[in-house]
Amino acid sequence: MTMTHSLPFIVVEDRQNKSLLLCRESAARAGEPLIVLSGTDAGPGYERLCRTYVHLSSNPPEFEKICFRRYFLLSEYLRAHPEHREFVLIDSDVLLFRGVGAHIRRVAGKAEFSGSYMRPDDGWDPCQISPHVSYWTAAGLQQFTAFLLSTYATSSGRRKLRAIAARFAARGVRGGVSDMTLLHLWAHASGNAAPINRVFGGRVIDHNINGGRNLLANEFQGRGGAKRLVFVDGQPCVVTPAGEMVNVMALHFQGSAKIAMPHVLHGRVHTVAALTYALLLARRARNWAFGVRLLGQRAVNGGRFAGAAGPK
Repeated sequence: MTMTHSLPFIVVEDRQNKSLLLCRESAARAGEPLIVLSGTDAGPGYERLCRTYVHLSSNPPEFEKICFRRYFLLSEYLRAHPEHREFVLIDSDVLLFRGVGAHIRRVAGKAEFSGSYMRPDDGWDPCQISPHVSYWTAAGLQQFTAFLLSTYATSSGRRKLRAIAARFAARGVRGGVSDMTLLHLWAHASGNAAPINRVFGGRVIDHNINGGRNLLANEFQGRGGAKRLVFVDGQPCVVTPAGEMVNVMALHFQGSAKIAMPHVLHGRVHTVAALTYALLLARRARNWAFGVRLLGQRAVNGGRFAGAAGPK
């Protein structure tokens, strides 16, 4: 692969919203090319998936299908644009910073894919790799969509997904099977599991701004309900427990943390800390209520995961 052309960043988003506007602004400031795919025709591959899809998540089926659809929308786009042999897929709730494209090239190396995850440290592995900032080759995307279709179309594939969903239900936690589950299974099977969010050359991609955890538990200092941010020469840095500064190349504002995006983009770090602390308290209460409700449902239905019914 040539190192002379820019690595395109692609957002698959068919709604104009504040997060997308801020994402665009950050890409422009960082000098990175951003492509927004706003189409909704995902082609025959997505239609095949919908015919075999089994819902195994605490999220609504419509939400999970939209997440799966983006890979088929990307496939259709790449079929019409063969010049994009490699790209970075990002969510609209991500801010990019100067040097991110060059960093991703280096950290991805010769992989066909590199995504983001948190390394298990307590015996609980949700089997998820997130694509919110993920490097892809066109060939890698083709391999993944084929794997995705095969997993849902075969009884052995569906059994594997049901087993993962059952582990979520047994712990009483939100989640289950999503596109991140399929990415995890495919990345490990294909040798593409090296994390894009590992510290590399004094730089890092953020997995989730909420809390100090990144690839590792307690990897960075927290402030409020988020990672402690310090701006140096206009660039955000996170701080290790030992006090070392690590340049952040991209920040991910998962869920309700999106409200902190404009404050980070404009360097208002104390506002970010206050906002994310309030969100942390609300999230803890919500997760506790969900766990209580799910455990009650399991007592009634004999432990079956809600929404797990489907073709065998």
